[in-house]
Amino acid sequence: MAIEILRRRPPSELYPSKAALDLIRHFEGLSLTGYLDPIGIPTIGYGRTGPVAVVGKRITLAEADALLDEDVASHAQIVRDQITVPLTQGEFDALTSLAFNLGYVPKSLKACLNGGVTDAGKVMTPGSYGSALLQFPRNCRAAGIPLKGLYRRRLAEACLFCDLPWENACSISVIKLQVTEGGQIDANESTSLEDTLMRARLDTSRPPDTSHILKKPWSELVKKAEPVPPNPTGEAEPAEKEAPQPNPPLVSAPVPAPPSGPVAQAPAVVVPAPQPPPPPVKPAPPVGGVIVTKPPPEPVIIAPKTVDVRSIPYGEVTPENGVKNITDSQRGIGMVIVGAGSLIQIITTRLGVGTAVGAIAFDLSRDPVVIALAATAVVAAIGWFTRKRGTKVMTKGMIEAKTLLK
Repeated sequence: MAIEILRRRPPSELYPSKAALDLIRHFEGLSLTGYLDPIGIPTIGYGRTGPVAVVGKRITLAEADALLDEDVASHAQIVRDQITVPLTQGEFDALTSLAFNLGYVPKSLKACLNGGVTDAGKVMTPGSYGSALLQFPRNCRAAGIPLKGLYRRRLAEACLFCDLPWENACSISVIKLQVTEGGQIDANESTSLEDTLMRARLDTSRPPDTSHILKKPWSELVKKAEPVPPNPTGEAEPAEKEAPQPNPPLVSAPVPAPPSGPVAQAPAVVVPAPQPPPPPVKPAPPVGGVIVTKPPPEPVIIAPKTVDVRSIPYGEVTPENGVKNITDSQRGIGMVIVGAGSLIQIITTRLGVGTAVGAIAFDLSRDPVVIALAATAVVAAIGWFTRKRGTKVMTKGMIEAKTLLK
């Protein structure tokens, strides 16, 4: 069934969802024994205060759940009484949790939603939902002091206000609160509302709760039948077609003669006659009596492609045209010329400065060009010694390969 996009409805039509109860249980905590909260108010169960909350008194889990249901219902009614603009389910749940904690909807938040003047003297138009969202982190004080637990709860309620998951985005290890000496929240050292909402939007750890989303009425889901265009014969076809079945010829059953007198004759009753199943239809041969059948597809033959030996570098290898050695290439000749020039330059420069043969040898041993020349000489020597053997083996192998490929 298609799910309707979230829309706002009058608060009188809304009730707290499971998301609101989960948030309240998480932040209120459960205590089956009465205790004093951080500001000295007797509390029991899920944050229940009043005459039933006595320090040291014990209740059962069923009693705690019953007290929670009563408190949630009463504070949801506070939201219905104090908010006059339509709300989404998430906005209603967040305001219910806020009223559960504070006992009322803050003045600035009501001014943003209903329209009016905030505590800062700013005039708001009705339905300023974005400005109302910014009011949640401002209501985190107990006895005038901002508390981290209340700050986390306000950020979680802001996420719920936007229909976003709040569990990971408002984890106790993620949210930070730093208060200045003047008792104000340090915006540079505290977790901002924007960062929290961004983490909530990127959180895919759990699917969103859609149990409270309105479904489309059945009348909107039923698609009306569209008119079917007429067939070529000009007669309208039925909207639904059944599988074609062989229709036996219809015959008229004998009808008894009508009685004498002015009585209308009954119409003939048409009864289908039994008919044997039709024989299988064979394709009719074309003109000439020869049936042309489609030839089967040719089998796919996978075989290695022919390799052109001439594509090998340095051309085809033959006993007359063997593999080139570095001593036969222009690269080797160029390296020898460069090395000889460097050697002459080093010796000439050194002789112009001093005539000590030891100094020249020392300089030559440290020169990178001389080292490269020495390495080149070693490689050239190895290539010269292995030239005959390497040419013979390479030529033999390429001739055998060429024979096989042909």
